[in-house]
Amino acid sequence: MNTEHLAYILEAHKCGSVNKAARNCYISQSHLSAIIKSVESEIGYPLFYRTHSGIVATPEGMVFMSHAEKIVTERDNILKIPEAIAESDNLSIICARSAFVLQCFFDYKKLYPNLSRSHDKFLEAGLKENLKNVVARNCRLGILVLFEQVISKYMEMADEYNLELTILQHSIPVTAFMPRSHPLARAEQILTRDLAGYPFIADAHIDHDDTLEVLGIREHKDLLYVCDRGTIFDAVCKGGYIAIGISIPDEDAQRLNCVCRPIIDGAPMAVGILYPRTVALRPQEKHFIRYLTERLRKRYPHKKKKLPPALDPETEDEG
Repeated sequence: MNTEHLAYILEAHKCGSVNKAARNCYISQSHLSAIIKSVESEIGYPLFYRTHSGIVATPEGMVFMSHAEKIVTERDNILKIPEAIAESDNLSIICARSAFVLQCFFDYKKLYPNLSRSHDKFLEAGLKENLKNVVARNCRLGILVLFEQVISKYMEMADEYNLELTILQHSIPVTAFMPRSHPLARAEQILTRDLAGYPFIADAHIDHDDTLEVLGIREHKDLLYVCDRGTIFDAVCKGGYIAIGISIPDEDAQRLNCVCRPIIDGAPMAVGILYPRTVALRPQEKHFIRYLTERLRKRYPHKKKKLPPALDPETEDEG
């Protein structure tokens, strides 16, 4: 058994078809079938049920896929070591969709031009995609914006993949983002029940349990699922929808002719930083994390907590 064969088998599981997986892997169908049979013979149990429409993993196969995915991910990480060393001065971040966090990133680069590099990476994705990209080392840092109610869920997921999840700021008010012409925009603050009568945006890449369930609006009658921040802004500005999250920068709200209104009975939110426990954070990463933490504390005042030593640049080991 070799790791390349594991990658082929994972592709077959993903596709539910040996033929399609073979095409994606640029090998013949007969070769992939032979690989699957060889591995099944080696481990002593079947990985797939064969059906008229394709293949489905057996119960043992599902457990196998979970372990195989971790092995293939670590293989890819090993292959990326030279690339990671070459990019040691760059920031590589994947973040939940947040205009505020993105603005902090831009402001950081302007404020510290000597620390900035032209090959920084800043991606946006849903919460689980955030974790997956950090596990796969596609990005070194993940920034989660989530309801406090689901923190324990993502702490457990992070621990499963040997990731460290540290909450930078708690008790951030959840806000509703809407066009200035919206009927609710006239109110200084709103209640969760007020959302029921209006079109509402849901993130297609975030579980219902992590957002709609927390807000108590899972059965909302008028939902639009979107998967990027640009579409969210367009839906709000042009379609009259309501979006929720932490407040966006005032400049963005003015430019878009929109407003943010606090949901006074809404569950509080938090911002956390995610990174692999097996890597030491670089000085610039610590520096950016400290900057982001101070910006969060300034905008959303709360009881100040000292950063853990692993995140604090003042504790950087010179050795």
